[in-house]
Amino acid sequence: MSRHRIVTVDGPAGSGKSTLGRALAIELGLPLVDTGLFYRGIMVAAVRVGVDVGDPDALAELARQTTVEVDTDPRSGGDHVVVDGVADDVMLRDPHYAALLTAISSTPAVRAAVLEPQRALAAGGAVAVGRDCGTVVFPDAAVKFYLAAPQSVREERRLAQLRARGTDADHSALRAEVADRDRADTDRAASPLTPAPDAHVIDTAAMDVPTMIAYALKLCHEAGLDPVPTR
Repeated sequence: MSRHRIVTVDGPAGSGKSTLGRALAIELGLPLVDTGLFYRGIMVAAVRVGVDVGDPDALAELARQTTVEVDTDPRSGGDHVVVDGVADDVMLRDPHYAALLTAISSTPAVRAAVLEPQRALAAGGAVAVGRDCGTVVFPDAAVKFYLAAPQSVREERRLAQLRARGTDADHSALRAEVADRDRADTDRAASPLTPAPDAHVIDTAAMDVPTMIAYALKLCHEAGLDPVPTR
């Protein structure tokens, strides 16, 4: 794995991970690896086969048997995922499955099962976004970022994202998707949501998007990651 060509972007839901990650991947000429899509893919598989959310052994076995293919092209602009040969992008981001997603992503054996597939996508370098990229998946990454913002701001952003995709969400579903899942991810024993000790922490509520991207690119440049010249 090329440590010198890996950038990680971690943070809770609605903090701006995808926005920054996609911009960096395009500018640096690297694949974009959204590690959370693996858990969402397994969630889709769980719904398809009706796995008991309270059975961690069954969830772990499902994770080991499920093939999740993710699109790493940062210019594609979507979250295209193929689960066991069948695409299902609608269910992937549905907030009504937040509790199932939390159960899956909190299961240590599930996280262990997806670790190598996640790393394989960054064998030649990548910008990786998620919740434990800088601490667990790519602990030796050249540059690490951790994004944060107040819960109210993140909920509004998440709602806007859902509406843009044509998905409606009531207050309870949105809270589960943002606050409840963030709390569960922070408190879980396996790979908790927390900044890496060497991560650059950015408050995205205090910085507009162009400024955030420029700042992050500057830090990448200082670490020896040169942006691809604009044509």
